[in-house]
Amino acid sequence: MRKIRFSDISVRLINITFSTRFILARACQKLPPLAWAVDKMLFEGDDIQVLPRDAAIQTRRAGEVKELDVNAIVPVSAGNTVVPSQVLKEMIKRSRYHFLMNSCICRTSNNCQDYPHDLGCLFLGRGSQRISPKLGRTISASEAIQHVEKCQDAGLVPIIGRNKIDSVWLSTGPKEELLSICHCCQCCCLWKMSPHLPEDMGSSFSSMEGVEINFNPEDCNGCGICAHETCFVNAISVINGKAKRNHNICRICGRCVEACPQGAVKILVGDDAIKNSLERVEPLVNVEQE
Repeated sequence: MRKIRFSDISVRLINITFSTRFILARACQKLPPLAWAVDKMLFEGDDIQVLPRDAAIQTRRAGEVKELDVNAIVPVSAGNTVVPSQVLKEMIKRSRYHFLMNSCICRTSNNCQDYPHDLGCLFLGRGSQRISPKLGRTISASEAIQHVEKCQDAGLVPIIGRNKIDSVWLSTGPKEELLSICHCCQCCCLWKMSPHLPEDMGSSFSSMEGVEINFNPEDCNGCGICAHETCFVNAISVINGKAKRNHNICRICGRCVEACPQGAVKILVGDDAIKNSLERVEPLVNVEQE
């Protein structure tokens, strides 16, 4: 008799219920006891950063890119420009274990038509070695970095952090032993539901340390591309012919920067952004632990 792993059941359950996540999120807003139970089971201790896409940083006009001092924590990329993916690559280099999923559970569950299904999540830390080999494989640090670059090329937005729901559905043990690196599309991301969650639950999914959006309304022509085609958390609306951003919802993923035909939006990266982002990630999971 074939042994059925918990992760096998989890995959089937996610595939069946994925589209109902918005209903669950709204129910948590209305029913505090349900919110408490869901938070305890799936979100307790979460801390997840959305990193802007590298291309969104590099979209600046010639002469606007500023070389930033990151105190030699990570090497700068080609062109001496600090880019957010350095946070991912630094954690990958430090980690003893790297596990790559065969596919993205969100895109496969949502039957995504716009982005590759085979660019799955990457997990670091010793908990990753408890993931079923049916779902992926252990890879080297160099392979993991190549995966990050491939996801950037595909137009996906990276997120990194401790995500308890991953340790639950993958049955990897304590949440403190699994660091998640996901690359999300605007149509299928699990965290599209974050604006519908109670504020204390949704706030665990937040923007990268040290980055901010700079919007010039004079350059905006109100075309609505940023609002209707790119924002995965519905943080942008067009009012009186100008884009308006809800800063409480926006996670500064950078999609609007790349999409804006007028160049009205830019992402500003603080001098210590990479350093501060790493300092936020480091305590979450000891990725070097045997």
